Amino acid sequence: MATVTPTFKWAQSRSKVFVTIQLTNIDDLKHSISDKSFAFTGVRGPKKYELNFEMPHAVDPKASKFVPGRHPRFDIAKADSKIFWTRLCSDKRRFKNFCKVDFDKWKDEDELYDEEEEDDSKEEEKKTGEVSAMGVPPSLGGMTQEGIEKLMSEVKLKKGKIDEDPDSDDDPLSDLEA
Repeated sequence: MATVTPTFKWAQSRSKVFVTIQLTNIDDLKHSISDKSFAFTGVRGPKKYELNFEMPHAVDPKASKFVPGRHPRFDIAKADSKIFWTRLCSDKRRFKNFCKVDFDKWKDEDELYDEEEEDDSKEEEKKTGEVSAMGVPPSLGGMTQEGIEKLMSEVKLKKGKIDEDPDSDDDPLSDLEA
């Protein structure tokens, strides 16, 4: 039985790398994930499929999991969630024709940093236990509760002045001549 490389997709979030094998109805499925390597084998009809590669960064095999389904998926936990992976395989040319980006799950590097900043602000809020009227912990942005109240009163004053101005939309329109 000849061995064939399956087509597969990959994506990443801040803490995980997702690998989805693009095969259905797989028999005799076997897989293993170690610190820096991934292995998959399976049989579908007369063909045996195999996928083995080294990853460019370390992973946590114990926190990684296999998700069975129509297309088997592997949620591989990154050892360091601060590292953005530019590729899945150490050898970027080896699976060039078989590896595709899973854009349904993909997060760009800047999106990963945005998530990290949100998580940091939530942690800060939990630590202080305080939230201002604007829903922002007082320690963020250098504003105190008094500063926020002053800012809100200034906004109300300015809004009142704007509302007092006559609205030009209420003026009658002049007749247009052709």
